[in-house]
Amino acid sequence: MPDFDVIGMGALNVDRVYSVPRVIIDGAQIVGDAVAEAGGCSANAAYALAKLGLRCGAVGAVGDDADAEIVLGSFAEVGVDTSRVARKAGASTGSALIFADEEGNRAMYIRSGANAQFGPEDVDASYVASARLLLLSSFNGDIPLAVQSSAVEALPETTLVGLAIDGLYARRGLEALAGIVGRSVVLFSNGDELGELTGLELPAAAQAILGLGCRTVVVTFGRGVARRPWMAAAESIGEAALRHAPEADPPLAEAQGEELPIVCWVASGEGQWVLPALPTHAGPIVDATGAGDAFAAGFLWGFLAGEPLPRCASLGHVAAGFCLTSMGCRVGLPTREALLGRHARYFR
Repeated sequence: MPDFDVIGMGALNVDRVYSVPRVIIDGAQIVGDAVAEAGGCSANAAYALAKLGLRCGAVGAVGDDADAEIVLGSFAEVGVDTSRVARKAGASTGSALIFADEEGNRAMYIRSGANAQFGPEDVDASYVASARLLLLSSFNGDIPLAVQSSAVEALPETTLVGLAIDGLYARRGLEALAGIVGRSVVLFSNGDELGELTGLELPAAAQAILGLGCRTVVVTFGRGVARRPWMAAAESIGEAALRHAPEADPPLAEAQGEELPIVCWVASGEGQWVLPALPTHAGPIVDATGAGDAFAAGFLWGFLAGEPLPRCASLGHVAAGFCLTSMGCRVGLPTREALLGRHARYFR
């Protein structure tokens, strides 16, 4: 039996999130609430999965500053193993400066810090191979990406690989990530970043990913997009089974005779599915930072439990809803009981 369910390998940051009335390109805004907490895509997902009850570890690098204690302390809250997190002497821990508004818009500025020093000496092949699934997310720099690629090549066939694409890795292009993509059982990306990664529009972008050997592509669309013609062959998730909760805020558009926007499209050799913007929580969006990571965690929790792909997507959707209710990536994340309880309220 593997020692871990999931090990996350990617940048380890401290996110400093500031609430603003509106994210702007130029000008001035008054800052409202502010939080500083641990972040990083695969790190957030590992934290969320540990809170959901899975055995998780983290591989990455932090500095020898106070921010390193924030990163390690956050993992300790939910029992994520940090024995393979490298401490880089004289380096600062990576950080992200984030401005977020009530519409779910964000502006993010990243300082790599110790993440850029992540090297071959920081990966224990036997440790990484002890997971059921290795979840990869971005580092900044050629060496860390090469280290991730080598780690994936050395994995036994029994170890699954997941990949979360963000802006940093999307700009790398598909050729640079082909080895990791081809080994992945699931790739998470939003629509814009998948287009940037492949140089193609949907659905051709997803087909290019699947053509490399990736088994499942999960594309998210933030607050949603109108159903596209190429989605016609996709089965809709949850519409027939939805329990129309009266506390949904905002009220469901379909209750007013309108079609709900699509927030997720899943494509695999098994089929295609779209997820309409069904309710996940009552109340407004407080901060969308980390919602994509929460979605990935909910999806992977279902995937590792052997759930069918449509249910994995609805679990991810509900998990993301928890994240939207508070500032930062981790404060609002659910326990297993909370996730399943809320999922049962909105989906049969």
